[in-house]
Amino acid sequence: MGGTFDVVVIGAGSTGATIAYYLVREGFRTLVIDKRGVAQGMTAYSLGLVRSYYANEDVARMSHYSHEFFMNFEREFGINVFTKTGLLVLGNDEDGMRRAFEMLRNVGARVRLLSDYEVREMLNADVGQGEVGIYEEDAGYADTGLYTNTIMNRARELGVELIIDEAQVQLRDYRVVGVRLVSNDETVRADHYVIATNVWTPKLLPQLNLPIKNIIERVIRVEMGRSLPNVFDYVNNFYIRPEGSSYGLMGLLYPPEDAWPDPDNFSPLATPELDYAVNVMENAARRLPWFVNAKYLGGWRGLYDVTPDWMPIIDEPVKDLVVVAGLSGHGFKLAPAFALMVTELIKYGKVRTFKDIFRLSRFREGKMIQGTVQEKAAF
Repeated sequence: MGGTFDVVVIGAGSTGATIAYYLVREGFRTLVIDKRGVAQGMTAYSLGLVRSYYANEDVARMSHYSHEFFMNFEREFGINVFTKTGLLVLGNDEDGMRRAFEMLRNVGARVRLLSDYEVREMLNADVGQGEVGIYEEDAGYADTGLYTNTIMNRARELGVELIIDEAQVQLRDYRVVGVRLVSNDETVRADHYVIATNVWTPKLLPQLNLPIKNIIERVIRVEMGRSLPNVFDYVNNFYIRPEGSSYGLMGLLYPPEDAWPDPDNFSPLATPELDYAVNVMENAARRLPWFVNAKYLGGWRGLYDVTPDWMPIIDEPVKDLVVVAGLSGHGFKLAPAFALMVTELIKYGKVRTFKDIFRLSRFREGKMIQGTVQEKAAF
């Protein structure tokens, strides 16, 4: 490894890999450690939804920045990881939807406000009085594994080192004194440390007592027989992410908050419970009459690391230790913005480009992020 690093990043999922890439571009000598390898945690089970749409303006700005990163990915890396499908968001708070629409336009997103007639025509759907649609032209999804491996490969070409090993953060008097590699009992030291371990963070750093719980997210796969854009239906509580021209990946926008404390004992390959699948499909059929002919094809599960306001923590709770955790389902789509924030925090001592709204202290101070009731993002 050649001695001390500027930054050690623990976690090689989409967040950690993107952070490493941003850091090495700024000249930081960076080491990434992950006991499973690149994109082998929850990144592997994410739907990879990419959009600018958020109801909170600060988060929408981060999301739009990240969205453009994904859309320009092929130009930068020579590999296309992004599929454009559009996104239709449905709600019945007409004033709130109009405000969100205007805000998104100001942020730079290409959005249209759709009438009930236009929604009905786009989806062949039942649309009630007062229901409104926001359609985002450029939204879509990305191949999460291909994205993460590509950006990590580029980071390594630029000088990032990668170790496949279990890492243990060594704290003494609330200072980091190093990271122990379990396989050979070696200690790695750096000027800064970044924790991007997703649902494993509370287990890695129990001393911090982070306000995070791991919530099960279930994804079902269906054969629909037709193509759709991404759909977020907040009235009927379901989402659809298209898969090709005939299939879809689905779930509840507001999932049951059943916790799973130990991610090491969690099986993503377990099929979601049948009653969950029936619930999702019945919700969709209330909006889409033709959906009664859809076929259930199984699915999988994942874990969200969730905070009380369903928004991330990006902060330095211990000197020179930056924690990126509690991503609450927003991790993949916001990874480039998170990477920029972490890089600025290390380089300048503060976040410059975006508002520094993800501080851990907000929970203690009762200043949770507002406008996030409808932000429980699809996995």
